[in-house]
Amino acid sequence: MSNPGPSGKEVLLDAIAQNLGEEAIQAIQPQNVNEPTDQDASKSHRKAPVCMTQSALPRGWNQGGISDIVVGFNREVPRWQPGSVVKWAAWRAGFQSQDDADYAAMQLAQAAEVWNNADIGVTFEWVPLAKDATFVLYHGGDGAGVLARAFFPNNDDLSALVVFSDAFSSDWKPSMHNVFTHELGHVLGLRHEFAIEGLPELGLRPEGAGAVQLGPRNPKSVMNYSPDPPEMQQSDIDSTRMFYGLKADANGKPPKVGGTEVKDYIPQ
Repeated sequence: MSNPGPSGKEVLLDAIAQNLGEEAIQAIQPQNVNEPTDQDASKSHRKAPVCMTQSALPRGWNQGGISDIVVGFNREVPRWQPGSVVKWAAWRAGFQSQDDADYAAMQLAQAAEVWNNADIGVTFEWVPLAKDATFVLYHGGDGAGVLARAFFPNNDDLSALVVFSDAFSSDWKPSMHNVFTHELGHVLGLRHEFAIEGLPELGLRPEGAGAVQLGPRNPKSVMNYSPDPPEMQQSDIDSTRMFYGLKADANGKPPKVGGTEVKDYIPQ
């Protein structure tokens, strides 16, 4: 029997290791860390959080040289196959210190637990090695005001949740798990609550690109922007359960949201 050779993910990880060095993609295990004080965590934030969700690889690696639940992207409504386990790992890459890396990994673990406790039909699980993960967490450096960046369900070999320097500011570090809860909403297929109509008070235009609405609007949605840290709402849970509860019709045709077909992806 012939050897099938390395998988696409293994080839990608080997290329990243050669480009950045093995130490940059050292695995991090979530563990208890010193948390900011309650006083820091409860203070009002001056600016609404900003995220820019798309897949990416670590800085230095150049491949080739909330709830009105809003879903949908580029002529499809992507989601993970209901019942899936989306596995994640964390890298040392980009973080200024081991403490920062440990802190971010723990904050992501807390956010994953928030979604797991919501029981929406898909769960998150930490794994020690990127070769077994659907996505990795790493630091992307200066995001020019952006706190984090995630991705939508897809069939890529490896996706990324990127945290940027502003997420470690005194305003946002105590609430990093809230930021990650928002980002994991994107990972599940949810778009910003303002994707269809925009958010004029913050100067945000509609995002368009296939966004469709599922469920009632809620300005406090975890998928919305506000000066305060995003918090999971019961309407977020209910609408996401509804989303992942959609089934094919009697003829096996995929479910639709607003006339757009839902496409199920299997985590890689």
